[in-house]
Amino acid sequence: MSTEALPRTIDDGLRLVTALIHPHLEGRVVKALQELPEFPGFSLTEVRGQGRGRGAGGTYVATEYDLVYQRHLRLEIVCRADAVDAITEVIARAGWTGRRGDGVVFVTAVERLMRIREAGAPVREGEGGR
Repeated sequence: MSTEALPRTIDDGLRLVTALIHPHLEGRVVKALQELPEFPGFSLTEVRGQGRGRGAGGTYVATEYDLVYQRHLRLEIVCRADAVDAITEVIARAGWTGRRGDGVVFVTAVERLMRIREAGAPVREGEGGR
């Protein structure tokens, strides 16, 4: 299939890097990200789930259904497209243990970014747009 036949999307050059990492490696990964020349900032969420091994070796058991989950941290970073390679490499290196369930890193395009502080500011009477 030719890429010319596909509809074109607007690419403003922003990407969302999402990584699932071991909770005990949080400090190592964050420190490595902070050492980047342009520290991007991030969000961190505790998550649980199953990988290809269906939770083998997991640490959380939901007793009602006897399901086994692994606990991970979900790290989300919005950055410029040209910073993606450096960020994903840092996360992969700092989050590596060599054991099963080390996690994943994936990158998606960001269609739109809006800062609430700027976009939500009230418009003063007599002023036009922003």
